[in-house]
Formats: sequence, structure tokens, C-alpha cells
Amino acid sequence: MSDTRAVNVKMPLVVKNRQGQYRLKPTKSFGERLKLSIKRYWFFYLAILPGLVCVAIYNYGPMILQVVLAFTNYRFVDGIFGSEWVGFNNFKVLFTQTPEIMRIIENTLVMSFWSFIMGFFPSLILAIILFDVHSRKLQRTAQTIVYIPYFFSWVIVYGIFYALLSNTGVLNSILKSWFHVTEDFLMDPKYIRTILIVSSTWKGMGWGTIIYLAAMQGIDPTLYDVAKLDGCGPIRRIFAVTLPGIRNITVFLFVLAIGSILSGGITEQILLFYNPANYSKSDTIGTWIFRIGYGMFEYSLGAALSFLQSTIGMILVLIGNHIAIRRYGVGIW
Repeated sequence: MSDTRAVNVKMPLVVKNRQGQYRLKPTKSFGERLKLSIKRYWFFYLAILPGLVCVAIYNYGPMILQVVLAFTNYRFVDGIFGSEWVGFNNFKVLFTQTPEIMRIIENTLVMSFWSFIMGFFPSLILAIILFDVHSRKLQRTAQTIVYIPYFFSWVIVYGIFYALLSNTGVLNSILKSWFHVTEDFLMDPKYIRTILIVSSTWKGMGWGTIIYLAAMQGIDPTLYDVAKLDGCGPIRRIFAVTLPGIRNITVFLFVLAIGSILSGGITEQILLFYNPANYSKSDTIGTWIFRIGYGMFEYSLGAALSFLQSTIGMILVLIGNHIAIRRYGVGIW
């Protein structure tokens, strides 16, 4: 009877040498390939080593500390790793002993939704409009004008909107002169969300436009000529040529934007614009963590809420990326 026992043998690979001859070469394990790569390209690995160390210290280090803080009752005298381990008690305190938590989550979701809508579509629409402008000089001029606010810090942006919307600002001066009324826009809760969304859109729209315009430059111009021969008008060409041509970058940005659905907009911006008078509509997870976690030294509660926010964002990115790959064949990795 023949021996039918399985033999653990690595399957060979057929490779071609410089002389054009084929030979069998056994496969190597990942560890063997890594050692060979380091031995062959040691200088390049040495060159990127400082960058990897910085990423480990300044990116992954704080993430580890955040996780530890989220499950401990942090005290200065005990330190991060010496504080009492309390498990999920910080999360329990957040949802049972923090009366404003639901309002904060609601504000965060509303702000995130409108930030996502106004951060995604205006840039795309403006990019399509500029791409169809035949005058290169006009296109570059408009692009520069739209892009300039991106370089303004949020302090400068707040100063501009304060000059427009404060009690003694331009808009109130016009209202007082024409209608004999004034409105405290920056203090009234019913206006604060609109102000935040408008200022964020105005500042960031130019950056998004640059990205979409760069993607549109890669579209084959002959596709537009063929679409014209087929009778497609300007609007039809957008849906038949332009949007499919930038689908990859659009899906990429869409998936990344999903991860910030619990960010509630830009925290630095909100910290400048909000005040106790409009907390009911402007206080988000980021501002609460800054005000309570840092301002009142509740580091463990702040870390717990931040950990929850980051975890949900990561899960949403993974789900969105999986759907994008299955539906469009495009993902962020």
C-alpha cells in the first residue's frame, strides 16, 4: 500500500532570471522576506525610523493613555497607571449622572450632519462649476479667492464674523438704520448653529474644491467630446462623465467623513463662538470634554467620552469602507 501521508512542503515558485531562463525557487515566509528586505534596504529603513518613533510616541502613545484613563479613576498623586481601576464606571457616570449628556449628543449629531452636508456638496458643486469655466485666468482667479479663507486661523474667522454679527456690527447697524431693530446673533441659541455651519463652509470650501478639481484633471477630455456627439447637454455630461470620473476620490472623502460623524464640527471653532447663553444649541462632545474634562479636572470622564467617540468613529469608517469596496470597488485601503 502506498504511503498517503501528507508532507508539509513549501510550494515552489517559477521565476525568471536575467538570462531569460526559468528556475524553481522555494517560497519564503514573511519573517524571512522581512529579514531579506531589511538586509537589502537597511538604509531606507534607518531613514524612516525617526518618523516611526515620532508616530509611536505622539500618536499611538496618547491613544494608549486615553484608553487607560477611560477605565480608571485618575488622581494626580497616583498617576495614570497607578490610579484605581474602575472598569466601565466612568461610562455609567456619563449616562446616569450627567444630566446634559443627551443634549450634548443631540447637538453633536445635528452639527455633524450639517457639517457633513455643507462640507461635502458645496465644494463638489463649486469644483464642477469652475471646471466648466473655459477661461483659465477666470478659473484661477475664482479658485484663489475661494481658497484664501482656508489659510485664516479660526481666531481671524471669528473676528470677521464678530465684526459682522455683534451688537455693534455691520449687520445690526443696517437693521437699526433701516428697521430700527437689533438682534444679538452671537448670543441667541437659534442663530448659533447657522453661524457655525456658514463660517465652517466658507473657510473650508476652497480646500475641498482644490481636491475635486485635481481629480477632474485626470478625466480624459475625449469623453466629453463623445458625450457631446451623443447629444449630452452640460447637465447630462456632469452625471455621465464628470461624477463617474471622480468617483474614487469622492468615495474616499465620503468614507473619511463618516468617521467624524460624532465630532460635532470643529471643536476649536465652536470654542471661539459659543458661550453660556447658547450652550443649549452649541455644546458638543468636543467642547464638553474641553470644559469639563480639562477645565474641571475630570480627566477620566473626558477620556471615557473621547474613547467612546473614537471607537464609534472607527467602527463607522470600517463599515463605510467595507460597503464602498463591495458597492464601488473603491476603499481607503
